[in-house]
Amino acid sequence: MLNTELVIFTSNVAQAIGALVLALVLLGFYRLYERRFLLTWAWSWWAFCVSLLAGSVAQFLTPHMPAQAPLRLGMSLLSTLAGYWQAAWLVSGTYEVVTGRTVSRRSQATLLSVLFLLAVATVAGSLFLEPRPRVILKVGLKCLLLGIAFTVAAWGLWRSRSRPSGLGRRMVSGSFLLYGLHQFHYLGILTSQMIGLRSTSYEAYLGPFDFLFQTLIGIGMVIWLLEDERQRVVATSAQIEHLAYHDPLTDLPNRNLLLQQLQQATAGAESRRERLAVLFVDLDRFKMVNESLGNRYGNELLKAVAQRLRHHLRGADLLARIAADEFAVLLPAVDGEAPAVRAAERLLEVLRLPFVLQEREVYLTASVGISRFPEDGADPETLLKRAEIAMYRAKETSRDGYRLYTTGMDSNSLEQLSLEADLRRALTQDRGELTLFYQPVLDLGQRGIGGVEALIRWRHPVRGLMSPGEFLWLAEVSGLATVLDFWVLRTACREIQDWHGVGAADLQLAVNLSPRTFQQPDLLKRVKGVLADTGLPPSSLVLEITETLAMQNAEATLAVLRGLKELGVQIAIDDFGTGYSSLSYLTTFPIDTLKVDRSFVHTLGRGRGGEEVAAAVIALAVSLGIGVIAEGVEEEEQWRWLHGLGCDRFQGYLFSPPLPAIDCRDLVLQSGLDPWVAQAEPILSAALEINP
Repeated sequence: MLNTELVIFTSNVAQAIGALVLALVLLGFYRLYERRFLLTWAWSWWAFCVSLLAGSVAQFLTPHMPAQAPLRLGMSLLSTLAGYWQAAWLVSGTYEVVTGRTVSRRSQATLLSVLFLLAVATVAGSLFLEPRPRVILKVGLKCLLLGIAFTVAAWGLWRSRSRPSGLGRRMVSGSFLLYGLHQFHYLGILTSQMIGLRSTSYEAYLGPFDFLFQTLIGIGMVIWLLEDERQRVVATSAQIEHLAYHDPLTDLPNRNLLLQQLQQATAGAESRRERLAVLFVDLDRFKMVNESLGNRYGNELLKAVAQRLRHHLRGADLLARIAADEFAVLLPAVDGEAPAVRAAERLLEVLRLPFVLQEREVYLTASVGISRFPEDGADPETLLKRAEIAMYRAKETSRDGYRLYTTGMDSNSLEQLSLEADLRRALTQDRGELTLFYQPVLDLGQRGIGGVEALIRWRHPVRGLMSPGEFLWLAEVSGLATVLDFWVLRTACREIQDWHGVGAADLQLAVNLSPRTFQQPDLLKRVKGVLADTGLPPSSLVLEITETLAMQNAEATLAVLRGLKELGVQIAIDDFGTGYSSLSYLTTFPIDTLKVDRSFVHTLGRGRGGEEVAAAVIALAVSLGIGVIAEGVEEEEQWRWLHGLGCDRFQGYLFSPPLPAIDCRDLVLQSGLDPWVAQAEPILSAALEINP
């Protein structure tokens, strides 16, 4: 007859080895897939292994040592505690699988501490009992906890989805349930012995069933993980395929899918002798909004635009996002150009409605180009390209409108590409084409020229001298604005520092910053580097930004302006009065100068309200201790109005137009008596008589 003690001991060792192997497998999967619940379950099976081995040692020591012996007591406590912790880690891992949330370390530590105290209390209490009740207490409580844990885990896995998917998930859920019921079976046997019923003799031979359930759990977990990874690979492949043809931000079709659909649509239209149209939609001034508010709100704006456009198209129409702020619409089966024009007008109309971002209304407009099949092209690339060309024509003429493609527009686009290439070469190859002009600022307080504003010019080898209005827009749309701004800043600082060395030590330099440049994260570092390289004192540099730029994303603007002030650079607000005109930011931002916009100066004395605006701006600046410069002064009457209002610095053709660097330097060094400003001498003299 078999020895019962030997059977139990052998069964426990076999189960411990199986638990150890399963723990190692789970640990390997955790290192491979980095899913937290695998590590938690691995700890559960580690605890099960320790519980079985410690219990086997305690059983072996029972005939040889009293229950109070330290070694036997320690093994008994270790077996009980490991069993409790097995239940805790099993439930924690299952919770992580079911909810997708990780149990915090603090919660786990609290639970394990409570179970440690329970294990100590159980083992200590069992010392006062007879051998059989002692076993029933320790083993029975552990069976109860394990039965509850495995049953709850099985229920959680089964309920985590409406129907467990895959063989592995079903095996784990079913095996958990069988193992939990098996623990309750042990508990029933112990309970029957405790209440005095006839003792059963087969419980010693139930070990193989434990091993069987444990093996099923392990196999199920491995199958589950492999199935889960396969599903993830399939899902990832589907997502990659989706992203290959859809825009990740708006989930609209991208350029690739648009061209595929357009290819199919043109083939179908040709066979059915139908017509179709392509609309190319480009948002006006989106770059400025994006750079002012930040990328996060720019992305939100793009998603809102996509949703609004999609809502106002027909079900058969296809909307795609093909670039940052560019969308395209495929209109199949249109009867002539009239439906395409109506669709363009409808989209322009809905885009004029305000968008709400940062609790502020943002207004957008768009430019739309239209190409038609078969008149304007027979293949997708040609149709899309010609719709884009028509869009550029709409943007160049008026914006917030549409244009139909016409023959000959291609040549203008090629001309633009050529001009962009020329500008890029002028910047990168330093061929001397780019140069700076300077316009003096007359300062009555200094009785002469107090500063100059740097203005770029381009001596194109074919087109001749080009003003900023002819190419700055191209620098903006082509991404060259920042490169151009820093070229101007470095060149101007170097030239004005040379002027300082030959007698114009107090001359200030004003340089404009575009919105794109102002939003550069390394702006402070680069400005500091330019000042260090050129030697220009920071107090001699005035950086000009527009009022609109200052007010959009005011918190970020304030941080940048404070950084510039810490460098010692002065700040001027250009075109004041044409943007938000918020009085509050004048007391918050570290501003040194306001420049009254030329549009108000030109209306002085003409009864159009210019006097009131100019008077308000000047009075406000004086009350806040901020300097004022009037731009665009061209007539003596304008100067007299402004001087009478309290303005003492002026810039405009009345005194001097923008001059080449050498001419402006000579003008500054000659104390303003050059013929360029001879006409301003009577004005200056009159001013000095009024303000001696």
